[in-house]
Amino acid sequence: MSYKTDRVAGEIVREVSGIIRDELRNPNVPLMTTVTAAEVSKDLKYARIYVSVMGDSESAIAALNSSAGFIRRQLAARLRGMRTVPALTFKADTSEEYGRKIDSILKEISEHEQHS
Repeated sequence: MSYKTDRVAGEIVREVSGIIRDELRNPNVPLMTTVTAAEVSKDLKYARIYVSVMGDSESAIAALNSSAGFIRRQLAARLRGMRTVPALTFKADTSEEYGRKIDSILKEISEHEQHS
């Protein structure tokens, strides 16, 4: 990513976190929803936002995607300097699960080597 898209992604993470925490009133989005990262397209028209959710992540992601228009409007109000505000898509952040899986595989290999 370029400097500009990285900077915009950082702003989006910060602002969308605040919008979800303070303004979104969707009962299907748990209070323990954390925006972990954002990927912004080069033309700044699309943003994929990764969230970590405590609880049922599938229904929370669906609720966030259904609220994407509201969140985008709120984001536009907060990011007045941007000519266009990207269309938002929410995805579950699976990096923590992936890390646990890698840790368990490494532990299994270590135990196997000790017993050999």
